[in-house]
Amino acid sequence: MARPIVYGPAGSTYVWSVRLALAEKGVAHDLIDVPFGEQAKEPQLSRQPFGKVPAFEHDGFALYETQAIMRYIDEGFAATPLQPTDLHEFARMNQIMGIVDAYAWSAIAANIVFPRLAAPRFGLPVDEATIAAAVPRAKLCLAEFARFMGEQSFIANEQVTLADLMVFPILFYFARVPEGQSPMAEHPTLGAWLRRMEGRQSVNVTRPSGV
Repeated sequence: MARPIVYGPAGSTYVWSVRLALAEKGVAHDLIDVPFGEQAKEPQLSRQPFGKVPAFEHDGFALYETQAIMRYIDEGFAATPLQPTDLHEFARMNQIMGIVDAYAWSAIAANIVFPRLAAPRFGLPVDEATIAAAVPRAKLCLAEFARFMGEQSFIANEQVTLADLMVFPILFYFARVPEGQSPMAEHPTLGAWLRRMEGRQSVNVTRPSGV
């Protein structure tokens, strides 16, 4: 059986989530870098016609959209499941993953983390107004993640699930920018969860270089 291939930059939150799922399942994989600005060009457009990352391939089967890829990984490879069997926990996991796609990625990753950490590296201007406007939505996302987690060890239940693997890269970066430090401090359970996640082997083996 061929090794899975992930296409995208290692620093992308969505690429990191997919790689975390593979690492949690103990699956070796290849990462094919798609440099910033190249995702909307060939050959990436042939893999992901909307010009996004990641794209995924396994044994000739091509797939895109992070949630679909992560579920494929969980259901296609043996090891501890990353999706709860309890109906309520399963629904909560899906809800949290939906919040990442609909709200958290845009508010936190696109409008705060990217301008603060990535834009200067690429010689792009930093739009302070966009950053400031995104902070309230980012705080709301944090509050909901903390509320759902409660006193549990992880966000959807007492075990790592796909929800943790989608939320982690975003909050990992958010905790490292000025706009994220104070909001994160307001939710000590999230801070403890973040440290718990940072100690996992899956994070250590997939952590982007230089981060």
